[in-house]
Amino acid sequence: MKNLNLSKKSLVFIAAGLYLAVGAIAGFATVNAAILLWLGIERYRQDRSRLSVAVIAVSAIVLVVNQIGLVLAIGLILAAIYFLRVRPSDRVGFVSRPRLILNMRQDRPGWVLRSMGCWHLYGEVRLDLTGAVPEENATNVVLQGIVGDIEIVVPEDYGVQVEANVLLGQVTIDGQGDGGMMRRMSWSSPGLARQDQQIKLQFNYIVGNIRIRPI
Repeated sequence: MKNLNLSKKSLVFIAAGLYLAVGAIAGFATVNAAILLWLGIERYRQDRSRLSVAVIAVSAIVLVVNQIGLVLAIGLILAAIYFLRVRPSDRVGFVSRPRLILNMRQDRPGWVLRSMGCWHLYGEVRLDLTGAVPEENATNVVLQGIVGDIEIVVPEDYGVQVEANVLLGQVTIDGQGDGGMMRRMSWSSPGLARQDQQIKLQFNYIVGNIRIRPI
């Protein structure tokens, strides 16, 4: 028991020493923000609470403000590596267009569904395919960017193939899925090849919340 207490005390002193050393080099505000960011991510993985989202956001802002050059360099490198690894496998039939912000909501009957692709910094998308008028029997939708909040409603008479990748966030299909780091999901609806209307959905985001709801 005495040795165990000594071991715990040693770990405390080591942790305190590391904290002081790293704080002296990088700044204590940066170290505290990094610790809070880690705690926020762990809390978000457990309960998806708004508090954890707020902690993550505030910590990230403090890190960016205090270490703007380093954060930008690392972020650009990671983003480049990530997008090279998860670039869409099929981009035939349309040209992907860059945008700063993508705000797309199609949930009324009679809207035209066509193949499309878009790269953006922030995207908020809701597509209800039950009221869509497909331009072709086979449709390809590719959305990728830094932050994305995506919801797609798919009727049962559609054949759907989904490829989703998020560096941080969650991907759910018909209520099934989970969140965390490096989330990747591939899914096809039953009887895909037999359906007259087929759609392939490809999503790639650094931070994303992607929901596919078959009905």
